[in-house]
Amino acid sequence: MMLGKLKIILLIFFVCILGIATFYYFSSINRKDGQVLEKNISETKATELSKILQGTKTMVLVSEGTFVMGDNSSNFSDEKPEHTVTVKSFYMDETPITYEDFTKYLNDGGTKSRYWEYDTYNKPENPVSGISWYHAVDYCNWRSEKEGLPLAYKLSEKSDAWGYPLWDLDSSSDGYRLPTEAEFEYAARGGLDRKKFPWGDEFESSLANYDNEKGLMIGEWWRLAKVKDTKPNNYGLYGMSGNVWQWTNDWYDNNYYSASAKNKPMGSETGRTKVMRGGSWGSIRPEYLRVSKRSFMAPSNYNYDVGFRCVRPAKKLEDISNQTSINKSARKFYKYETAHYDSPLKINPYSDEFVNRLGQFINDYYSNSIYFQTKIDEQEILSPNQMAKLIVDVAKEYSIHPLFLTGIIASESGFGCCSFPRWYNNPMAYHWQNVLMKNGLPLYDADRTRNRKYKDLRDGFRQFAQGIKRDIYLNAAKKDLNAFHLLYVGYKADEWMYTLSKVYKDVLGIKLEPHVPATDVDKYIYINEKTSSVNNIPIEPKPQSLQPKIIDHFLPLSNSEIHSETDDITHVVIHFSSNVMAKPTNPYIPEDVINIFKQYGVSAHYLIARDGTIFRLIDENRNAYHAGKGSLADYPKYKDKLNRHSIGIEILAMGTEEEMKQYISSDIYRSIPKADIGYTDKQYTALNSLLPGIYQRHNIKIDRQHVIGHDEYSVGIKEDPGILFNWSKIGL
Repeated sequence: MMLGKLKIILLIFFVCILGIATFYYFSSINRKDGQVLEKNISETKATELSKILQGTKTMVLVSEGTFVMGDNSSNFSDEKPEHTVTVKSFYMDETPITYEDFTKYLNDGGTKSRYWEYDTYNKPENPVSGISWYHAVDYCNWRSEKEGLPLAYKLSEKSDAWGYPLWDLDSSSDGYRLPTEAEFEYAARGGLDRKKFPWGDEFESSLANYDNEKGLMIGEWWRLAKVKDTKPNNYGLYGMSGNVWQWTNDWYDNNYYSASAKNKPMGSETGRTKVMRGGSWGSIRPEYLRVSKRSFMAPSNYNYDVGFRCVRPAKKLEDISNQTSINKSARKFYKYETAHYDSPLKINPYSDEFVNRLGQFINDYYSNSIYFQTKIDEQEILSPNQMAKLIVDVAKEYSIHPLFLTGIIASESGFGCCSFPRWYNNPMAYHWQNVLMKNGLPLYDADRTRNRKYKDLRDGFRQFAQGIKRDIYLNAAKKDLNAFHLLYVGYKADEWMYTLSKVYKDVLGIKLEPHVPATDVDKYIYINEKTSSVNNIPIEPKPQSLQPKIIDHFLPLSNSEIHSETDDITHVVIHFSSNVMAKPTNPYIPEDVINIFKQYGVSAHYLIARDGTIFRLIDENRNAYHAGKGSLADYPKYKDKLNRHSIGIEILAMGTEEEMKQYISSDIYRSIPKADIGYTDKQYTALNSLLPGIYQRHNIKIDRQHVIGHDEYSVGIKEDPGILFNWSKIGL
């Protein structure tokens, strides 16, 4: 009897042990690397489907399930409220589409991505970038055709907010398409419930490529990383956080989550922009890399840090390894439009109406600009409309077209969405070369060996505007855009021209292409009485007080010599002068300084007073006695002979205490008002009006090898114009 009871007890014990073991076994298969997967993922249907799909590109099965979408703790209102969403099973590309993947599309006749020619981007295992939503859709359709599947997208008769033809999704199609926003977030989470990143709540910089360098060339990745440089999430998906923003199918709606469908949400029915997910190498903080982070961009736009991947419905599939050939002559591949100019908008580009339109354009096209996200140096955070107003204000100040400045910013740095110079308020990349970063950090008044930075955007925009008004650019702008860009960029860059053209087209419907117009592209770059591109709008003349005065006040002929026609004028030399030794309380009377020149038998061709008045002292067909003894490494024959080969300009100014110690004591220097130290804005304005004519008359190269300071010729002897002279304010 006892033996029978014992057997029953032992049997119950073993059954319990077996049950517990079974429970832990099945629990363990829902774990991977210590991370718990979503419990509500359906396993029954998943078992009927292949986990990996091999076709044009490897795809991974994402089994259907329900999850909490959004993040109530986010700083971004469009991620709220959290809501429960169910998605059906689907296949998703294992990685974003790479340059190697995209080559197959090109081989069949597809259009190159916008930055295809950039070696630092175009590497086989890098994610392809510079892709518009429409271009990504065309790739999806090509891929469906390649594998004999019905097309998911069809051309609509409607247009988007910026005038581009719309493509509609056939949600019943088995073909390739872009993921919905819900599918992307569900896949990015990898089964982790309410975690911030694909790997958990704690951010790991080694798991995502983003801009943690903040303007420094350091770290493992520069720009794009290979798609498998980071680990996959629990679903086996790579690159769901960082590297490139990725297009989704959905229209963006800031308030969509409050009305989102719970089952297979497809996003808003209409909108101005499409949703992007994932963050990128241009993202400045980990919060932009979270799985719930939403971003957006106009579907016609592209950028340096925008790519995509495809999905397709998860169904039992036939063998798709045998691909069909594409009829290249019959298939119409996507082309980046360079024209749709039905009726150019007649808007004054300095008006409030234009500011509002430009602000909307910036918002729709470049919402991830760094200037909308963080303070840089003295530049406070801006809104897109504030950025538009700043661009227009500076453009008006210097009589250039605001769309030219906008286009340069877009071409050079994706409007500050990525790149190094954006961290230095230089999104125009003006006087910037990445190779110079090895020489040290950018400087405010950098010479040609260092990159430039600016205290704020207004300062940077102004110095760019001054530079673009130099004669060398004014002359180039008499030709077409292609000729102008070859001078400005220094090499052939079709994507630079296309981006600039796109800005003009999309904002005002202006037709500006490499060879259209064939001449006088200046009418789209500069705005003045002679070349107005703004539909005959009235141009405000500059105040008379801003027009530099040029007064002839010639020195005796004994203060100069006749210039020999065999001596080329190749240089401009900048000096400072004053009468501080005799009149420290009033050192800048022009007549006093001119009398000093007479007394000592020296001279310069021009003298610029504190109020910007220009005095012509020696005619340019004579050699002024201004340079004295010295030498230039690149011109050894000029040793002690620079007077014969240069134009001298004296500016009424004083340098630092150290530079002035050979003339006055420290006590006297320290008693001088700060306003009398250094140079005035009116003097820089005068220089900028004077120099272009000198450059043109003598064919002088416009660089710091040929426009120099006296201290660069007479090294160790002369101190002028000194370190207080801001070369960048004359475009150098």
